[in-house]
Amino acid sequence: MLWALVVSLGTVSDVKSEPWVEAGDADMRRDIELLASYSIIKGPVTMWPMPWAQITDSLANMPQRAFPVHVEAALARVRAGVPSTQDYRGLGYEAYGGATSREKTMRGFDGGVRENVDLGVSAEKHWGSTYAKLSLGWRDGQPGKDVHFDNSYLAKALGNWVVYGGTLDQWWGGGWDAGMILSNNARPFPRVGIQRLNPKPFETKWLSWLGPWNINITTGRLDGGETRTDFDHPLVMHMRVTFQPLDRLDIGFSRAIQICGKDRPCGFSTWTDALIAVGDRDNTGTFDEPGNQLAGGDIRYSWVMGSLSYATYAEFVAEDEKKGLPDKFSVLFGATLDGYWASRDLQWRLRGEVSDTFAGNIFGISNKRRANITYTNFIYRDGFEFLDRTIGHSLSTDSQLYTGELTLTDKKANSYWLRYRYAKINKLSLSANEQSGNREAINMVEAGMTARFDRGEARVEVRLMDDRPNTPGRSKADAQIEASWRWRF
Repeated sequence: MLWALVVSLGTVSDVKSEPWVEAGDADMRRDIELLASYSIIKGPVTMWPMPWAQITDSLANMPQRAFPVHVEAALARVRAGVPSTQDYRGLGYEAYGGATSREKTMRGFDGGVRENVDLGVSAEKHWGSTYAKLSLGWRDGQPGKDVHFDNSYLAKALGNWVVYGGTLDQWWGGGWDAGMILSNNARPFPRVGIQRLNPKPFETKWLSWLGPWNINITTGRLDGGETRTDFDHPLVMHMRVTFQPLDRLDIGFSRAIQICGKDRPCGFSTWTDALIAVGDRDNTGTFDEPGNQLAGGDIRYSWVMGSLSYATYAEFVAEDEKKGLPDKFSVLFGATLDGYWASRDLQWRLRGEVSDTFAGNIFGISNKRRANITYTNFIYRDGFEFLDRTIGHSLSTDSQLYTGELTLTDKKANSYWLRYRYAKINKLSLSANEQSGNREAINMVEAGMTARFDRGEARVEVRLMDDRPNTPGRSKADAQIEASWRWRF
């Protein structure tokens, strides 16, 4: 029974009874990462949505000792978010509304309003080991139809596994600005998948050294028609395995295969060639190639020193392989520092992150750089895109991003953030970059807050930019405002 996987550790009136913490819940993710630094949450924390089963099992077996004030506060918030048996037996509803003067250029883990007007309602219900969510939304002028069913899905628990299908956001890797292979930058495309609920270690001594582990395999269908210029409705398979061989050390490997589509081969041999992908089965340089592939690895390590907690993370994504080694790869590095401002009763986090999708060596150490490679190839020219947005990095190919951020959380669970970003988009003006057809260097400043109230929250963000994508030459500075609210009943 799916509800039996959830330990009742406290509820609040606005709890959602989903089987996992959704991708995009930045406040909950920060709390979970903080608890992971103190070895309270066990198992990898780099694959979202994260099943509640992992969290509740960790909390039920957490060490019985005193923690710093801000850690206890984060622990209380996570406990309050855990759905109870009563929550799962009920029928939940949610209404959402958002508006923005301009859709944001850089979309990170916390998401945001996708079009000028973004409205939606959803209903969710749980029956035994089955969970269903139906979302109905409307956005003004988005690619595709204005009416959509984003974040609707059906999930079925089979022991410690869950099989799911629908359109749900996913985010893989330790990055906050980018999931290099899979992120919520693009709208969620229809897919089916399977993953573990609780990343319990293997019991056999031969594999128990891997520690807690999880796996997620999905296959989805992309768009066609006016939004694609290569082949209509290609399929995309994503595979990810994560494990924690040492306490607080998360290691992950991910792979994406773009294959099939209208007028493309899609038989058994095509799939086997794509999956094996060595020798003359892939990278032939001809249209006989099975498809377009990305593969990569990531690592995250966190620790505590005094009253501060630290985390570092990195991700490497290769477009190709050469003599068995990664080739034409993109990179991401980041670090966080968490602490407590006692006189103001504020939990704070500092974060720095850099990423580079200009295929080659790390940040130009070598001049072996290849334009128009990451996310695309000569067969699938639009590459890993869904409805004109890259499935991976928000700035698409041949771009670099530098971010510094300060986040504060008060005792009422309200959060405040100030971040600076410097983006270099389409560095050589040579690529089919989805964001900009020409080179742009843009400074961005973003400030906002999320206010919690009974049964929901409200969010507002103000953004300043000294240029905009796809504006050759220098454009005027741009100011944007975005606001949204969410109400659960």
